[in-house]
Amino acid sequence: MQQHDLSGAPKHRERPTGVVQAPGLSASNHPAALGCPIDKCAGILDADASGYNFQTGLEALVCRQCGHQGFRSRDGVILLFRGGYEFKFSYGPSVQTLTVVFSSAAVNLWGTHGVNDEQLAKLAAEWILLRGNTMQRVHLGLPAEEFSDFYLYFCQR
Repeated sequence: MQQHDLSGAPKHRERPTGVVQAPGLSASNHPAALGCPIDKCAGILDADASGYNFQTGLEALVCRQCGHQGFRSRDGVILLFRGGYEFKFSYGPSVQTLTVVFSSAAVNLWGTHGVNDEQLAKLAAEWILLRGNTMQRVHLGLPAEEFSDFYLYFCQR
């Protein structure tokens, strides 16, 4: 016989064994709370009216404060392969790819925050999509300006 709790009190649900909470840095973890990736803009990204593109697998986002338009993959970014500090990602059903390249100095800097090179590459690929770039190669090494924008974005979250 099945028993039901009819007290109306909310039940505390335990996390299943083996499930690890994802780090808060990942852009795909908290889609409702994505900050605008544009430097000095404190706006929040919301779903754009153009919505989800089934061909690319990307959801359009817009900052209501500055008007910046970016993207997020609902399925997340998928690491296809890597060579040294160069990482190639895909997203959704699209055949397009993102390439992220780091300098060893950039990887070492993030290592002081406890982020390994593959986690760093995934964060960078998600950030690149938020910036509106869907397929260009991005070099995020020191002293590149884009690297400092990327670093500040995640350190301020």
